[in-house]
Amino acid sequence: MRRGRDRCDGCEQSAACTLDLARRGDRLVVLGVDDERARMHAVRFGMGEGACVSCVTVLPAGPVVLRSGRQEIAVGRELAKRIRVAPAPEAA
Repeated sequence: MRRGRDRCDGCEQSAACTLDLARRGDRLVVLGVDDERARMHAVRFGMGEGACVSCVTVLPAGPVVLRSGRQEIAVGRELAKRIRVAPAPEAA
């Protein structure tokens, strides 16, 4: 995940961030969704709590494109701001 003025520090270690801060290539675990309506949208996309996703790309001021299983999903920036994620543990 990015670091910088508007980015949280330490994301690459273990800190949780919101999905809108993801960077291309990040593998993430969904920790939770902050409001009920956003949670319903996230679950519909297969991004419930504990789901592993990969960031395909982040469009400037646009959606975050994720890969979840075999599908790619474009998550709107506002929804992405409500989804808390953490770096996924490395696969063995």
